[in-house]
Amino acid sequence: MATKEFMVLLIDDEELILRALKRTLSRLLPHWKVETLQDGHQLTEMLSKGLQPDVVITDRLMPGLHGEQLLQQIQQSCPMALRCILTADNSADLLVQESALIHFYLAKPFTDDQLVQVFSCAEQLQALDFSATERAYLGRLAVLPVLPPLYQKIQGLLNKADFQLKDVAELISHDPVVSSRLLQLANSAFLGFSRSTLSLTEAISRLGLDMTKSIVLALKSSLVYQGRISTGQHQRITEQAFHQACMARYLCKQAGLGAEIQDYAFLVSLFDCLGWMAEHLQQPSMADEDSCHFSRISAYLLTLWGFENTIIQAVMLPEQLADCSSLPGVVHWLAHKVAHHKNFELNESDQHIVESLQLYPAWTELLAGLKTS
Repeated sequence: MATKEFMVLLIDDEELILRALKRTLSRLLPHWKVETLQDGHQLTEMLSKGLQPDVVITDRLMPGLHGEQLLQQIQQSCPMALRCILTADNSADLLVQESALIHFYLAKPFTDDQLVQVFSCAEQLQALDFSATERAYLGRLAVLPVLPPLYQKIQGLLNKADFQLKDVAELISHDPVVSSRLLQLANSAFLGFSRSTLSLTEAISRLGLDMTKSIVLALKSSLVYQGRISTGQHQRITEQAFHQACMARYLCKQAGLGAEIQDYAFLVSLFDCLGWMAEHLQQPSMADEDSCHFSRISAYLLTLWGFENTIIQAVMLPEQLADCSSLPGVVHWLAHKVAHHKNFELNESDQHIVESLQLYPAWTELLAGLKTS
């Protein structure tokens, strides 16, 4: 099988910037073909010749033209391309981030690592088992949630060698929605916490940093859907996702699996909420033949945010349990089935799989608990 040749299109009215960026990409990513365009008005002609870039990077402000206009054209003509905008105007940050046209926003001056991240995501997306129809659908999503600033601040804090939990708690304490959700889960008997606490620092300690980050990411990124789907839908989907994620974690814990697997299963189950919300927004009737399964929408967004491939694969729900590629994926599948199908029972083949993974006692305990609750 031939190796795919990746191609990026660079658009900027300044020739020196185009040359410099092309040299940088040739040094960092020699396996990528680089095309350039100095006059954005010629994009239509260029695309008419069959150009199909994997990534498009455009300056935001050019004479008589905005980068968003070009990316809108790219979204319609080449929906599978990742769309990136360059700008030195930091005041435009929020405006740009709210746009459904833009996958990546690079503020000048940007680092090599920030640039490479865009292309790494493009390569990872290409490796996913998505059909051409699914890729086109994903490229035209009506809303693109961005990595929330609070999540990025927490990640930056954790990268410091001398960080303390109280510092993380201080950051989160300014957000009442996230704080209350963390305290709610840290006092949940279902998750195994018998003593109550009102301390946000202790709540984070109980839940762990990975689980805390997952909660922050899910809650804050889903806010982009508020006002676009009904308040009732948003609340129902959020609660359903947290219920499913808690069941996944409970199943892992009762099976005697380690904290890392518990957090992993919680994360992949929780992020169904983003796919559900996008699905409701994109096609409320759920009858569009060109639609995309909600879990693949979630996987697409997590890929854009730079999550590792093992998480992406576990997020995608196959039709059959036997097609799950990892233990967290199996737990995600089970939690999803029991959360969405009342009186769900395993068939004989699926039961053998669950037994072979030593999950069956925990599974029957989970079902028994749900019947009595």
